[in-house]
Amino acid sequence: MTPFTHDKQERIRAAKSPEASMDNIGIVFDLNGTLLFDSRYHIDAWKIFVEELTFKNPTDEDVKQFIVGKTAKEILEHFTGYELSDDMITQFTDEKERVYRSLIARDELSLAPGVTEFLNFLLLSRVPITIATTANLENMNYYFERYNLERWFRWEKVIIANGTIPLKPHPDMYIAAIGKLELEPSRVAVFEDSATGVRAAFNAGVRNIIAVTGDNTDESVRALPGIIACINDFNDLGKDLKEIYVQA
Repeated sequence: MTPFTHDKQERIRAAKSPEASMDNIGIVFDLNGTLLFDSRYHIDAWKIFVEELTFKNPTDEDVKQFIVGKTAKEILEHFTGYELSDDMITQFTDEKERVYRSLIARDELSLAPGVTEFLNFLLLSRVPITIATTANLENMNYYFERYNLERWFRWEKVIIANGTIPLKPHPDMYIAAIGKLELEPSRVAVFEDSATGVRAAFNAGVRNIIAVTGDNTDESVRALPGIIACINDFNDLGKDLKEIYVQA
């Protein structure tokens, strides 16, 4: 089976290689857009919240220009027309995230296809894994409870946006996550969906990055440095970690 169709596929060592090993390999996952295909829920939450805040319904063009790929500060200041304090931005963002969580609960959104099976495989194979995500504490608590993430991940090893660590594309989140695994970057694979996340992982020294494209319409991520493969979702992986093993 050849689970990857990316043009850099030759960089993946064959599973039958005598050097191939699952020993001392770790994996760091992004969450939003990677383990959870939730992009449209974030967009819908912003549209609902902006309408509640400004009494204006963002158009599709507004979404493309002023929501997708923008920070909360950029979004809020554009639609309100005012420069907002950090406290106001935090307050409004928290309210938007509550809308987002309610939409996920309403639709009973599941983890991305193939995630549960792959994480179970990694658990049985005793492969150390963690998450590096720009999700905040409230959302991460929600994910752990709703998706029972403690089955696979240890909370103390998860890196989140806690207000003290520079966010992606800065490498700090991935440097911290790799440190939690107590491995060298050369022994770590990263699953990411966004260009900013891929750049963060690459700048942290990771050279084995798998792009997850099922929730991302940005085709440019496929050609970024460090990408060794692209998958639509985790059903594309098969069940042999040696197919994404990290070269020492």
